[in-house]
Amino acid sequence: MKKLVFLHGSGSDKNAYGDLMHEVIEFCDADLITFNAPFKHPDKIDKYRWFNKFEKDGRRDAVVKDYTYSLQYIKEQLSNLHANTKDIILIGHSQGGGMAVHIGLEMELSSVISINGDLPYNISYKKITKTPIYWLEGGKDTYIDDNRKKSYQQILNNNNFHFLILKNSTHNDFKNDLLKAINNKEIKF
Repeated sequence: MKKLVFLHGSGSDKNAYGDLMHEVIEFCDADLITFNAPFKHPDKIDKYRWFNKFEKDGRRDAVVKDYTYSLQYIKEQLSNLHANTKDIILIGHSQGGGMAVHIGLEMELSSVISINGDLPYNISYKKITKTPIYWLEGGKDTYIDDNRKKSYQQILNNNNFHFLILKNSTHNDFKNDLLKAINNKEIKF
């Protein structure tokens, strides 16, 4: 059976969007798996993040040590879940969305869905993958600045890359547009 693995955003936890993820698994006939990021969030009790960021040249780049640690942490979690990673659907929101895309560029998965994600510019990415990657951008997302919204361009030449704008969605409110895209088969598992 397929596994749908959800990676939460920074300042959240594994229970974020739990009700929505339970609706999503109905479309893909999968078991839902969630786990917390490995780093505590400094401003929120019992909340987590995948990596720290720092300001550089007007950008918010990733602390490479943290990012690399989380990347390996996620890969280990996925490998321990299922012998065949091709049966894993990886979906992430915000910081978790960027992490999901990076994992999908390095591991062969069923599919990757990034919701309002961003890819740090100071990290290197593979460009070719067999994993279908869906980059979903909230049409009304004002949390992510234009520079971060364009971070997907780092992997644009990927032959399995799909870009969708969730026109009525904000950074944290994307349920209706996401379910509509899945129901209309704009996203395939």
